[in-house]
Amino acid sequence: MDVPSSCTLFPNGLETHETRLAWQENSPSCWIDGAWKENSRLGGMGWIIKNEEGNVLLRGSSNRTHVRSALLAEALALREALRNAKELKLTSLHVFSDSQVLISALCEGRDVNEIAGILTDVRNLATLFCPVSFSFIPRLENSQADSLARSGLTRLLL
Repeated sequence: MDVPSSCTLFPNGLETHETRLAWQENSPSCWIDGAWKENSRLGGMGWIIKNEEGNVLLRGSSNRTHVRSALLAEALALREALRNAKELKLTSLHVFSDSQVLISALCEGRDVNEIAGILTDVRNLATLFCPVSFSFIPRLENSQADSLARSGLTRLLL
């Protein structure tokens, strides 16, 4: 079974070959990551949002207690990033994550029990962007968001 590594959603249904090409060249982007400490159930979330030219518009991190898994930390980071992108009044967004499970769940429209509520929030927020794209990237290409997620986690550990 092939696992999707990326997908693009056009919530308004107005996808054409021309809109897809224009969007790919002129889209704000967002990198997200989650960090998780299994023994203490602590999670850190990090995100970076960039404009079409690649300049950072916003970077942030947060943390939470009672995080059940690394996947939940990733999903929480995505929800926070989408909320921040909404506050920036972005109209389209290309999201990158190193969580293959999260990206495939979004691209295939699957529910994952452990993050079902967060996925519902993410899908609702995603409708605010047209188009919105979700892509899996290798961990090494996500080092800035990873650093932010780890710094959020570290703040809880101090």
